[in-house]
Amino acid sequence: MVLLLNIITMTGYDFDKTIYDGNCFVDFYFYCLLRRPYIALLLPFQLIACVLYLLRVINKKIFKQTFHHYLFFISDKEKLVNNFWQSHIKKIKPWYLKQQQLDDVVISASPEFFLRVACDMIGIKNLVATKMDPRTGKIYGDNCCGNSKVEMFRQVFGANTKLDSFYTDSKIDIPMLLFAEKGYFVRGNVITEYHYE
Repeated sequence: MVLLLNIITMTGYDFDKTIYDGNCFVDFYFYCLLRRPYIALLLPFQLIACVLYLLRVINKKIFKQTFHHYLFFISDKEKLVNNFWQSHIKKIKPWYLKQQQLDDVVISASPEFFLRVACDMIGIKNLVATKMDPRTGKIYGDNCCGNSKVEMFRQVFGANTKLDSFYTDSKIDIPMLLFAEKGYFVRGNVITEYHYE
């Protein structure tokens, strides 16, 4: 007996420095810093966390949680997030908008609550990203990075969903490039196919 499986294929994209020109959540931090300058009081703690991360005393998840704890001190985050994307959605790269498809999926280490607003604006319905509490910066589950991207994609879409291609700017996404049928590196607006060595 032959069991026929209904295989679904999608095209996947990293977000920061891939389809967005820069790191969006870093941009948002500086956006907040200009409008809520009192969060600069947390800089010593953020710098200590950065040093501890660079020395490999803490992992990336703990570093991100510590750095983004500034969110706790901003009461009108939803308004700031929406205003940020109103002014920064123009940083989505034109090459992506030209080839965008309805079933595209963004798979990113940036927070889900934050990226959802941008994805809705440009018509991307599928999103796999880091689950961060917008009130505190606390991350639930894995930071959506490296091997975790593959695992989280499978959790959301199941074993019968494959990627026909994946686009990224970073070698940290090699697990995703190997998972997809084809992989592409993005450097600015230059796209080159990834070949496994």
